Amino acid sequence: MARIGRQVDHFVEIDIQSIRADFSPDRQHRFTLMMKYSDNLMNSGRTGTVTVILKNPSAADERRSDSTIRKVETYVWHHFPGARHLNILNIFGYRATDAKEVNQKLAAEGTDAVNGSENDRFFQELLGKTDHLICAWGGPSGIDSTRYVSRVTSVKDMILNHYTGPVYQVCGSQPTKEPLHGLMWGYDYELKEFAV
Repeated sequence: MARIGRQVDHFVEIDIQSIRADFSPDRQHRFTLMMKYSDNLMNSGRTGTVTVILKNPSAADERRSDSTIRKVETYVWHHFPGARHLNILNIFGYRATDAKEVNQKLAAEGTDAVNGSENDRFFQELLGKTDHLICAWGGPSGIDSTRYVSRVTSVKDMILNHYTGPVYQVCGSQPTKEPLHGLMWGYDYELKEFAV
């Protein structure tokens, strides 16, 4: 099993009791991470849903977050004042902190082993229920670029077939070929449209 890294507390505005995650039976794959912002006076007008697509899951689960998810939770809360629900998807379902471990699994066992058998089903389900979508999978970072591009193309096809709302990316000062990974977001970075 790959190293899944360090856990941290979820963002203070997340309702911990609301967090749900869908894992494979062996917990080597995480297909979804879904949560709500707390039901308090500051969040009383929030009703919408934001879905963020990252590269691959790491340590975050139903109880604790990790650095990437914590950054995403905080950014979405500040930039989408109407969002009550936050859903996390990943182009690969295999849990690993280091993308090189994803590549090793991919090379040894193939695409199905890193996608996970249920990943596409959850994509299709959640894309149909979201109001705003942020693509944030970043570049290959050690994953075979041909296979990476192939998977990104499949994910884009699912977006086009199952989602009709606005698609965004978070942009820093330097342009990136793929949408900037959630861990690299600055809280003041601009949200821009992303062409799928």
